Amino acid sequence: MRFCSFVFLFVFLFVPSWQNSFAEPTTQPRAKLTIKVIDLRNHKGQLIFGVFDSEKGFPSSEKNAKNWQVRDVDADTMEFTCELPPGRYGASVLHDENKNGEMDKHAIGIPKEGYGVTNNPKPKTRQAKFSESTFDLPPEGTTLTISLQYF
Repeated sequence: MRFCSFVFLFVFLFVPSWQNSFAEPTTQPRAKLTIKVIDLRNHKGQLIFGVFDSEKGFPSSEKNAKNWQVRDVDADTMEFTCELPPGRYGASVLHDENKNGEMDKHAIGIPKEGYGVTNNPKPKTRQAKFSESTFDLPPEGTTLTISLQYF
């Protein structure tokens, strides 16, 4: 009988703490990212904004983006905000002037519409790379500026 009492007491006292140790993990803290988009050439169309945590799909694949937003252009400077876990990211913006959801190009592949990525690299003969756009999002958040380029 003593053994049963000991087992009962042990279970009564310690099982609740075991249950807590197996609880669902808490959600990861999030940081606010603000991107200011400047140098728009007009108020036509929409801006397509994406944030990526790897080169996969960068800069234009919605399914690979950690955040994806589409907004009509209504000002000379536009701002996008989102909340993400702190970490390393790259962001892109396309000025989709005709609202067809993709970057239009001339016959030889030169973009007809403006685009930009974080860190503002402006390669003349190729698309910007994820590695050129990466930034660290700290726990306290950050504000960055993307300057659009047109050809």
